[in-house]
Formats: sequence, structure tokens, C-alpha cells
Amino acid sequence: MLELKNIKMVFDSRGIAGIHGIDLSLKPGEVISILGPNGSGKTTLLRIIHREIQASGDLSLDGQTHFFKMTEPLDDVSVQDFLISKINDFSDDEKKTQLARDLADLFEFTSQFRHKIHQLSAGQRQKILVAAELIQRPKILLMDEPFSHMDPISRDEILRSLFKYIRRHNMSVLWVTHDREEAFKYSDRIGIMNFGKWEQIGVPADIIRLPRTLFAAQFLGYKNFLSVKYDQGWITPWGILDLPAGEKSEAILVMPESWSETSDGPEFLVLRTYPSASGIFCDFEGLDRIFTALFPIDQLPDFKKPLTLTPNLRRSFLIAW
Repeated sequence: MLELKNIKMVFDSRGIAGIHGIDLSLKPGEVISILGPNGSGKTTLLRIIHREIQASGDLSLDGQTHFFKMTEPLDDVSVQDFLISKINDFSDDEKKTQLARDLADLFEFTSQFRHKIHQLSAGQRQKILVAAELIQRPKILLMDEPFSHMDPISRDEILRSLFKYIRRHNMSVLWVTHDREEAFKYSDRIGIMNFGKWEQIGVPADIIRLPRTLFAAQFLGYKNFLSVKYDQGWITPWGILDLPAGEKSEAILVMPESWSETSDGPEFLVLRTYPSASGIFCDFEGLDRIFTALFPIDQLPDFKKPLTLTPNLRRSFLIAW
């Protein structure tokens, strides 16, 4: 469907790179979301795929891409005529009308189907604009935060209908978003970009549980990092972590739920505690760093005194520093 191999792009004659050797394979019916900070290259990558920007490398594309833009219609046009005007595939008026009605049913604006655009509320207009972007059923849909201006309730309602339609018609999607929760909810794979390259790309479960780089882990909100050195094993304040040596300097990421109170080991000063649905979070300081632990309600230590804590090293893992 879509294959990118070693895609590179420089912004100007000084050789400042915008995209650094990106590889990507998008399968039919697959949804990939792209996360990353502003300026990381997310939008640039979409524009390269849409052939708005020239880049080096191999770009293989089966079918046309459609950039999701939600173009405003004229106010004196009916909803039905606006949607039908977006269909270019065939001339059968009955088929065109049925396509439009199918989307009206999905996005729940059937009762406004023959209304003029100016008679609609802002929320109804948003649904119709989204439906107009889908009615051509493009093979590959490129989305660059098209819903960032919507309120959370409308956004969630539209996203549920949008991805229902996408799955029903086996459309492939590349989706730039800053909303991590939505990305994990709707995506088959997630890519995290930084400075024009992938920090990590994979299925949501691997991304959230096994971040591979320090940037990816921090971007996802993890805090518990500790630099380590290798000497017949990774040396930590709590013993040796028996994992293979890596080529780069490494860090240990300690999961919040892996901490427990012990009788010996480093002492930590409690900074604050705060509740969650699964227990009590505790931020504590020691070893020149601030860590976070999650304690079950039935296993709470005495937060009024310094804590002697040890992580379960089997539930910790290495990431590139």
C-alpha cells in the first residue's frame, strides 16, 4: 500500500535536515498515528507522502492519498448537494445519493440531509465536513490534527464515527496527533518522532510498556530513570541487572508499581503523595534523582519518614540513553 525507505529531506542549502532516513510500511486497512513534539517532522513527513515536498529515498504508493482538510461549503448549498459534489468516481445519481445517505446515517445528521448549510449548528457542520472528506473512500487518508479545534465531547463523537467508517471500508490512515490517549485508542501502530527520525514505532502495547529510548519514555510520561554501567552485568544500587550489553550508554527504566519497602538499601525522602484509581502514588528523592512509585492501598509504607525502597529489577528494563 505505502512503502517508505530511507526518506531524507533537507530544508535549505545549509543542509539542515528535516527528515532523517525514515522507513515506513503502511498496510491496507492499517491506522498509524504519529506522535512527537512540535517541529519533529510529523507534518513534513505527511507532505512528502502527499508529494507536496520533494525528498530523497524510495516512496512506493499504491493508489492516491487524500489530505484531510475539511473545506467549508457555501451556505446556500444543501447538505445532500454538498456531499454529492465531492463524489467523482461514477455518474449514477442514485449511487451518489446512497453514499451520502450512508454517511448521514453514520454521523447522525439524516434529519438535516436536505437542509441548507446555513441552517445547521456548528456541531452539525463539523460532522458534515468530516463526512465530505470520507465520501470518496480514499485508499490512504492523511490527517494532520484536523480535530484540534473541537471541544472534547464533539471530538470523541466524531472520532468514533470516523474510525468506524475507516474500518468498515478498509482505509489506511496516517494520523498526526498530539493526543496520546486518542492515538492509543484508535491506532494499530504508533510512531514517535523527534528531530525528523523515529524514536520508536510499534504496536500500542509495546510502545507504552517497552519504550526503547530515553526520549520516547519521557515523552510518554515516564520518570523513573537511572543511568547504569556494564561490568559483567548492569550495575545498579540494588544489585546486577542481568541483561545483554548494549552498544550505547544505557539507562534503567523502573516501573512505578515495581517498588517495595525493604530493610536495607538506599534511603529516599518522600516529597509528595497523591491518590489514583489503583493505589497511592509517591514522589521521592534519592540517588540524585526524583522517582515515582505506585503502592497498593493495602501495602502503604509510612510516608512520614524516609523510605528504604528497592525496585523489582525483573520488572525494570534498559533503554538507550
